[in-house]
Amino acid sequence: MTCLIWRQHRGQALWTGITIVALCVLITVSGFSAEHWLADYHSWLHQLAAAGCPPPNARSGVFHVRSAATCAALKGRYPGSLQAAFASRYNVTILLSQNGLPAVLAIIGAMIGAPLVAREIEQRTQLAAWTQSVSRQRWYVAKAGTLAVVVAAAGLAAGGANAWLQHQLAAGDTTSSRWSWFAASSVALAGEAALAFALGTAFGAWLRRTLPAIGAALAGFAVLFPAARWAVPHLAPAASQYWTLQLILLAVLLALAAAALWSGWHATRTRAV
Repeated sequence: MTCLIWRQHRGQALWTGITIVALCVLITVSGFSAEHWLADYHSWLHQLAAAGCPPPNARSGVFHVRSAATCAALKGRYPGSLQAAFASRYNVTILLSQNGLPAVLAIIGAMIGAPLVAREIEQRTQLAAWTQSVSRQRWYVAKAGTLAVVVAAAGLAAGGANAWLQHQLAAGDTTSSRWSWFAASSVALAGEAALAFALGTAFGAWLRRTLPAIGAALAGFAVLFPAARWAVPHLAPAASQYWTLQLILLAVLLALAAAALWSGWHATRTRAV
C-alpha cells in the first residue's frame, strides 16, 4: 500500500510541498520586511527628536526646531503615527496573514481529498483497486490516513511560520493582538487543513465527481470552520486561555474531520463497485 500511495499521490505531495515552501518563504520575507520597516520608523523618530521637530502624534506644544527644511524633509517620509504608517504599508499583508492563509490551506486540503475516491470511480480504476487482495477498508484507511497526516503537517508548518509573522506584524499594528491570528496560526491551521481534506474525501465518495466534490467541500468548510472559530473562544474567558483554546479548536476540527472521513468510508463501503 505504501508504494501504491506514493505512486498515485506523489504529484499532489510535490505541489503541496512547493506551495507550503513558497508560502513560508513569502511569510519570512514579509516578517523581515516588517521588522526592517519598524527599525527605520524608530530611527526616523530619533532623527525628528534630534532635529527638534514635532513628533508625528504631536497636537500642540513648543518645539525647538533647528532647521525647518530638515523637518519638512523628514516629515514626508511617513504618513503619521506608527499605527497609521504601518497600516498603510502592511494592511494587505495583515489581512492575507489572518484570512488568506486559512483559505489557501482549505483549497489544498479539498483538492487533495476530493479525488481520493472520486477519481478512482471517474477513471474506473476502482474495479481493480477494490477487487484485489487489499480490502476496500484497508485501501480507504491507508490512503485517507496517510494523506490526512501529510495535509495536517503542511498546515502545521504554515501555522508555525504564520505565528512568527504575527509577532512582527503585531509590533507595528498596535491595535491588534494575537487573538486576531487565533485561527490562522500555530496548531489551528493543521486542523483546518485536515477538515478540508476530510470534507473533500467525503463529498468525493458521495458525489463520485472530483470538481463538484471540491466545490462542496469548500462550501462545507465555509460553514463549519467559521462556526467552530466563533464557538471555541466563547467557551472560556480569553484572558489567559489562548493555547488551551487553540488545542480545543484543533480537537473540534479533528473531530469534525473524523466524522467526515467516516461518512466517506460509509459511502465507499456501501456503494457498488
